[in-house]
Amino acid sequence: MDYKNLGETFKLFRMNHNLSLKQIADENLSASQISRFERGETELTAAKLFTALDRMHVEVGEFMDEVRGHQRTETIRFMSRLTELEYRRDADGFRKLAAEQRALFQENPSVEQYHLNEILAYGFVCKCDRAEQFPKEYLDEIYDYLFCVDEWKIYELILIGNLYLFMDIQKLHLMGQEIINRYATRGATRSISKITLLNIFETCVMRKELQTAAYYDEQIPKLLEDETLLYERNLYHFLHGAYLYLCADIKNGMAIMKQAIQIYEWLGCENLTQNAREDYHRVVQTQSDET
Repeated sequence: MDYKNLGETFKLFRMNHNLSLKQIADENLSASQISRFERGETELTAAKLFTALDRMHVEVGEFMDEVRGHQRTETIRFMSRLTELEYRRDADGFRKLAAEQRALFQENPSVEQYHLNEILAYGFVCKCDRAEQFPKEYLDEIYDYLFCVDEWKIYELILIGNLYLFMDIQKLHLMGQEIINRYATRGATRSISKITLLNIFETCVMRKELQTAAYYDEQIPKLLEDETLLYERNLYHFLHGAYLYLCADIKNGMAIMKQAIQIYEWLGCENLTQNAREDYHRVVQTQSDET
């Protein structure tokens, strides 16, 4: 739990109720303790926090909803910046974002998500700048985190779906199978699961792990029957073409990849068009280098 967020939220309720520190303090909780808690410098026991909330006539559930809302807002802001930088493939922007998250973690070492955010942002640096190496210790930390969490939610799927390039194929395939079996058809995780599986499919294709790629080539279309999933369907279309190309169906695979690029062009998606063209040349060049 982020005690700084707890303190900030507590102060917000106190100010909204027009109460001073002394009005909430009692013999078990001094005004200076409350002040330090509000600044994130110390924590309160559950009993003291609940008593202080009661003195403000604030329900515990109402308070925690506000805390979670603050945390969700921070996460949404971080993810929005990731998306904006990804479309531009802005390596320097990702470096700055990683440094910001590192600083936040240093200020709030109890908030593991700041450190995970730093790792995630640095993964994007490495994706944009091939000269950068993704540290093995980062990857080990991600594995430890993912395999210790009881249930993956949207954030965990985002980690998998964006750090897939650096993961061992066997471990990644285990994750992919778990996503298909548990998350790909469930409410809140359905959309992000599809993108994550497409990214796993992509890295299997690009690494020429074609036997594993065949599994996703078969399974993903079952999840894309909704015709409104234009982005997901066109991305699969491109990857299916790349898979066929690398399986020696050169003519058909090339035609399908070019169709997908053309669709991006027709829709005016400049960054997606450019990214697909670069991936197309990578696939063709990889095959040419081996023949």
